[in-house]
Amino acid sequence: MKPIIIPALLLIYLIVMMVLGWPSYCQGQTSPTLYFGGSALCVACIVLLHFHLKRTAKRRKS
Repeated sequence: MKPIIIPALLLIYLIVMMVLGWPSYCQGQTSPTLYFGGSALCVACIVLLHFHLKRTAKRRKS
């Protein structure tokens, strides 16, 4: 259950932060590289965390 809940909560948090930062991006205060690159990096970390938690749970069952 952990491999699904924790990354899902982090993804929801990231979406909220992106929505809050959207006006700053539209006004040109934040560069596209920073806005989309940071978001892509966070999504990649969330995906890696999901697979790590999944592998750890599988090891504990064995």
